[in-house]
Amino acid sequence: MLRIKTIIRGAVGAAVVGASLSCTSDHTVLMPPLADPIFSSYVAIGNSITAGFQSDGINDSTQQRSYAVLLSRQMHTRFAYPALAGRGCRPPIANFVTQARAGAGSTAATCDLRLASSVTDIINNVAVPGVKAEDPTAVTGPSSSGLTVLFLGGKTQVQRALQAQPTFATVWIGNNDVLQPAITGIPATATSQANFVASYSKMINELVAGAPGLKGVLIAVGQVTAIPILFDAKAVLNPAFLAGLNAATGKTIVVDPTTCTPTTTSLIGLPLISQIASGAHPPNIACAKGGPFPLPIGELLVLDAAEQVQVAGIINGYNAYIKAKADSIGFAFYDPNPTLAGLKSSGQIPSVPNLTSTTNPFGAYISLDGIHPSSTAHILLANDLVTVINAKYGTNLQKIQ
Repeated sequence: MLRIKTIIRGAVGAAVVGASLSCTSDHTVLMPPLADPIFSSYVAIGNSITAGFQSDGINDSTQQRSYAVLLSRQMHTRFAYPALAGRGCRPPIANFVTQARAGAGSTAATCDLRLASSVTDIINNVAVPGVKAEDPTAVTGPSSSGLTVLFLGGKTQVQRALQAQPTFATVWIGNNDVLQPAITGIPATATSQANFVASYSKMINELVAGAPGLKGVLIAVGQVTAIPILFDAKAVLNPAFLAGLNAATGKTIVVDPTTCTPTTTSLIGLPLISQIASGAHPPNIACAKGGPFPLPIGELLVLDAAEQVQVAGIINGYNAYIKAKADSIGFAFYDPNPTLAGLKSSGQIPSVPNLTSTTNPFGAYISLDGIHPSSTAHILLANDLVTVINAKYGTNLQKIQ
């Protein structure tokens, strides 16, 4: 059987008391009274960010630091998640330079499965890393992985959420529908607006039909160009940065001076480093199509100005629909993009990674994979959601201090 880590609400005033239940070895905490009756049963639907994925991996430690867990604590409500055993599945990167992972003997293939227990319980965080908009209503969707079965046990995210008889829900789905197409420089392969709308609508309609009176928040898709997995192409003109690329790849990289100019606005996907290191991509960098190197150099893993506009348009289309859907069902809507843009413009999310930093190459708000929010950022997200929820529902959730 599988173990669930749980936060249990108890009528114990303001005291927080550790307790053990005789029928389970789960860790439990008795919480203060509910912050509001609408939080009697909170569920979180989503993908990697909601699940607690950081630094290209997930374990019990990162699961506990998800914004969804943090938010549940402010609600003083029970919140169970499918806790991973040992080093996780797969363990997060612990050293950016060496790419070593947390835990003795860990590799990217390591999976220590779920924590063993005598019971399976209703879970509140049903998010699964890697999924797209069409996955939460499918037992085995197109983006399913071993974690889908490990977390959901043969049910869909929506089915698992409804088992908890939810009174409040957050839904953050859609980032993966555009993330890889943007990073690889091929935005045309993103989920079409029509398919996104059909999938997202099916998910929300099933959820609200199964939980009459449900309240909640729908969360917008993040603008991919705000995260440092895509870095400013002008950086390759900096001798120190280029030396860092050479060291990281073990190759001497040739940069095209005709497309990589001081005025280029292109973005380059950081996976280019591993592609060059493995020999899958020649040790050449062009910052746009049309340079001296044969395609796909300058096309794959490069997002030029026109493609950036295309990506932004795709995401704006998704988010316009999500906002309209939230309005139609009486949910709140949260757009994290102003927060991300503010961090980017202030330099707290850097436009160019520090390739020599072992633990902080992307600043304090992005973990070691250049994509997923750090623990610090999850606190920021949770506090943003507190503001949105209080404004919509007249609640008095407290921010995390």
